[in-house]
Amino acid sequence: MIDINRLKEQIKRNCNISDAKHWGFYSICGLLLRLRELYRSEHEVGLWEKLPQKEVGEWIFNREILWKQLENEEYGDITIKNNTYKPFDIENINTELKNEGLLYGAGLGINLKPSFFLAEIMSQEKIGGYECYITGHEYARDLSNYPAMLQDKTIFVRIDPLKQLLWQRFEELRCKNTKSALTYAFSRYGISSEDLPSADTERQISQIATSEAETFIHHEIGEAFEEEIIGSEWKEFLTYFPHTKAEIFVRSLKDMLSDTSDNGMLKYIIANQKEGSLGFYIVFLTGMRKVLFPEIIDAFNIFTEKCDWSYIDKARKLGYKKAMSYVERLLSKNQIYKNEKDLIAKYIEDSILKKDFSL
Repeated sequence: MIDINRLKEQIKRNCNISDAKHWGFYSICGLLLRLRELYRSEHEVGLWEKLPQKEVGEWIFNREILWKQLENEEYGDITIKNNTYKPFDIENINTELKNEGLLYGAGLGINLKPSFFLAEIMSQEKIGGYECYITGHEYARDLSNYPAMLQDKTIFVRIDPLKQLLWQRFEELRCKNTKSALTYAFSRYGISSEDLPSADTERQISQIATSEAETFIHHEIGEAFEEEIIGSEWKEFLTYFPHTKAEIFVRSLKDMLSDTSDNGMLKYIIANQKEGSLGFYIVFLTGMRKVLFPEIIDAFNIFTEKCDWSYIDKARKLGYKKAMSYVERLLSKNQIYKNEKDLIAKYIEDSILKKDFSL
């Protein structure tokens, strides 16, 4: 039998090491928000419940002390029933866990920050050749809040982080009186700005997260499909520019390509006429992704008046064409500059971000 508590301790230690090494890449506001989310997760506080400010403050103080102790430590191996695995050996670790109803995830996110989690498996199915898991309660996680991850032929959708993202938008909804994509998205699930935070509302948000899980799966399927088409050079290219504007651009480009792919999220939304999912797609389209893809905003505004999915599909195709054009342009420059990362980053910032987007 697996010692679950020991397993949680090992994974949580790696989570803390990752946070200790990378917390400085978040903005102050972003870090505080993530810390509050992490406190809520570790202490199993409901999303609708107010956090105890004094206890949270003390916990953050102690967590910062812990980070100081761990910032120079190496990520530890994971030992299960006398078998030891490297922390990114998710296939073999999950083979050990398959009879426990648990799933382990590990990968690299933005700024190449390692991310780890251990969660209960809610469901498992094969979609398009990919083993897709939807997870529920999380026993260990780091500051990262990715709702979905792709690892080789395995896709994870994490309901807990997705619920937290949706709850943040629900709180935003309650502060807004104007008609918006946020209002539209929640209205498709029977939630309005008049609803109050409560256990019942949290249950509704959980239902939304579960309903949206397959939509997120298709983002990851789109990503995998496009990487196969473009080749390994693109996957390596995505790691070239950690902590730079160039990284934000290429990762946003990757997401746009994934979403607009014939196998991606938007195609799935259109095929199944998921109005709520379309609304949330617009809600979560922020930052560089929003700058890159204004066509979908215009199409959504028309859609809310005419309810004609052809406008969304037209925008999807235009977005894909634009994204692929930039990918081809960047990989061409990569050949010219012979993998000179600084030169390519400068090209992205000067010839694309400044020239094409005035950024």
